[in-house]
Amino acid sequence: MKRRLMGLMRKEFIQFFRDKALVLLILYTFVEIAICGWALTLEVRNLPTAVYDGDRSAESQALAEAFVQRESFRLVERLEDPAAVDRLMDRGEVQFALIIPAGFSQDLRAGRSAKVQIVVDGSNSSIAGQALADAGDLLREYNAQVVLAQTTRGGPGKQQLLTRVKNQIHVLYMPQLKYVHFIMLTMLAISVLLLGVLVPAAAIVREKEAGTFEQLMITPITGAELITAKIVPMVLLKLVGLTIGVAMSMWIFGVPLRGSLLLFYAISVLMFLSSSGIGVLMGTIARNMQQTLLLAFFILFPLAFLSGTIVPVQNMPRLLQWLIYLSPLRYYVEVTLGIFLKGVGLEVLWPQTLALLLMAAVLLSTGVLRLRRSLA
Repeated sequence: MKRRLMGLMRKEFIQFFRDKALVLLILYTFVEIAICGWALTLEVRNLPTAVYDGDRSAESQALAEAFVQRESFRLVERLEDPAAVDRLMDRGEVQFALIIPAGFSQDLRAGRSAKVQIVVDGSNSSIAGQALADAGDLLREYNAQVVLAQTTRGGPGKQQLLTRVKNQIHVLYMPQLKYVHFIMLTMLAISVLLLGVLVPAAAIVREKEAGTFEQLMITPITGAELITAKIVPMVLLKLVGLTIGVAMSMWIFGVPLRGSLLLFYAISVLMFLSSSGIGVLMGTIARNMQQTLLLAFFILFPLAFLSGTIVPVQNMPRLLQWLIYLSPLRYYVEVTLGIFLKGVGLEVLWPQTLALLLMAAVLLSTGVLRLRRSLA
């Protein structure tokens, strides 16, 4: 058995490395996450902004300058007429506008509420919501500076009359709140799922299309030996690609590694085996590469979207939250974030590890049974 298995694995290695396009695809899939890290972000940056200052005072200029200095906003035009905002937004030239009316500084100096108007393009609700949140934070900071300046002018006695509440915020695990760290780790997890499903399925279907699957049927090998010979070379090459992805995440984007890298690789092997089990099942069902791709779309999209990588799990309907427990990606994402960002170990991640182990055993066993029937 050992000799047959080693011969099969040697054949798979030779056949696999002959397909240069497939080898490059596996390696490129993990390199591609760097592109996602640069391009995919939910943070608002350089939002085209127009400012109308109808007061033209030191106070209004300070407020306008505070917006301009923010990374979220990029000043593209200073308006002479506030009515021009609609025209600019219709053309898509600006997506955010700050309108400061005349009398702004007089209201501030008199102790009255001074009003400003913020206009935002709501065609993209996500960007609009974050822009409004950032603008709200900026206005609160500006308001605190105005209050401090007024109380300072009023003398120490007036300052003592003000009630002070100090808000101390402590963000765990990712104090800088860099979204790129989250997107890099989740894209890394999705890449593991993607390759784990597609490559074994393509390998089995390729045997069918080449006509060598019938030759395997008459050889004295078992379904378990065939699947082992096909999966082991793929897992080894995927681990090389995973190493490239991890290195790029840490060195280029500064993703921290607070836990055990060895534990991450060990659980990644379980994730590869779980997803490979899905791929083997697809390969036994599909008759050609077109059917494989259609099945992949049918399976991969729900697994990717229903894993907490794009939409928080708690935001989903209750039924979908229960169905997510059937997705190996859900557990792998929790493991990846836990090891890299939280620095936790197996004492915390053992439920996710056990779930991946059970899924790998069930899926691969089912794949072996179906393949054995095909070889019978």
